[in-house]
Amino acid sequence: MLNIDVAKVPYIRTAVPGPKSIELLTEQGKYETASVTYPKSFPIGIKSMKDSVIEDVDGNLFIDWLTGISVLNLGYSEFIRDAVRAEMESTWHALEIPTEARIEFLKALRSSFPSNMQDYKTIFGISGADACETAVNLAHAVSGRDSYTIVFEGAYHGVSGGIIAATYESKYKAGNNSPGFKVIRSPYPGILWENYSVGDVIDYIQTAIRENSADSLLVEPVLGEGGYVVPPEGFLKALRKLCDENNIIMIVDEVQAGMGRTGKMWAFEYDGIKPDIVCAGKSVGGGIPMSLVYYRGDFDEKLPTPFHLGTYRANPLALAAGREVLKRTPAVLDSVKERGKYLLKAFSEIDSDVIAQVRGKGFMIGIELGKNGGPVDSNTMARYKKLLIENGIVMHTCGHYGNTFRFMGALNIDQKLLDTGVEIFEKVVRTKW
Repeated sequence: MLNIDVAKVPYIRTAVPGPKSIELLTEQGKYETASVTYPKSFPIGIKSMKDSVIEDVDGNLFIDWLTGISVLNLGYSEFIRDAVRAEMESTWHALEIPTEARIEFLKALRSSFPSNMQDYKTIFGISGADACETAVNLAHAVSGRDSYTIVFEGAYHGVSGGIIAATYESKYKAGNNSPGFKVIRSPYPGILWENYSVGDVIDYIQTAIRENSADSLLVEPVLGEGGYVVPPEGFLKALRKLCDENNIIMIVDEVQAGMGRTGKMWAFEYDGIKPDIVCAGKSVGGGIPMSLVYYRGDFDEKLPTPFHLGTYRANPLALAAGREVLKRTPAVLDSVKERGKYLLKAFSEIDSDVIAQVRGKGFMIGIELGKNGGPVDSNTMARYKKLLIENGIVMHTCGHYGNTFRFMGALNIDQKLLDTGVEIFEKVVRTKW
């Protein structure tokens, strides 16, 4: 798939899954745990990927609106591949010992944040869960207390170690017996089937922290797995004020919303706040596993040595890829804002009696499906998702009820793949069962 004519994508030449994909899926089932989930949602065997197109082993071409769950915000790009290839000429593992790639990445990362956050420090990790867990541990180290952390309904911060307590959905906790951190769970404003305002949420938290002391608050600026819910304007400002008044460290989880996904480099910038700690992951490594915690410089003196360990943290290949992402993302932000508005309008104008709400910022858009005053059931959602991939779109769902389709295409996706994708999506959600 060296050269792609996007006018001919999608191209579906076999049933989905095709015979070769079925063979690979069967082989996977022989050797790998049956608990993996993505092959069930996307039953194809991948041959190659380029930009925003996925080719399966049967020769079918799909529009990629998945991007590895917002991991490839700039798609399967040649410049990322070239950066990784070039870095391999020098090294591909270096522990925490400095390399040029490491220093260049750290400088680029700092410059990606607002001017009032230029004295912050960085701790590297491997995954988003790693970053969020490190951030909460950092807050406890700074406060000197093993205290409560305020988290939110719909939140997803990872499913390992202590951070599993911060994740909302019980389905993600099955099989994990860790008690996790001590948390105070608050409603999140703007969820369709609930009715909490920003004021309601602040009042709820104020009451909760009078009963249980909290030293930290962990919030997604836009709910990710919780349904691509955009909170009312001013929510983060209200949380910042609450944290200041109660000596609470404010942690913003930008793992999914960050790196340009919403049309700004960091989604918290829309509310003009200054978080104490920021968690980043997914696209920060351009598809090579890496995460990080970006935190106030004055916190650094309160951390023990060592504070956070990991053999593979800040792998040079991820740093080289991430440096390219940080360098190139600002150039597409204005386009993401404008084309995001186009997509919001296009999805909102679809004449379908199952679309309950369309919401989003930039290229982080949720289309929530409902019927008879409630969410569409999981079986119906599975049928829609199957129809989408059979028609050439790889698209995922999210939300408490699993009834929200989420658009998370690459920020630099070809416009033709947006136009064609909207047409296919409209055809699918207008299907009558």
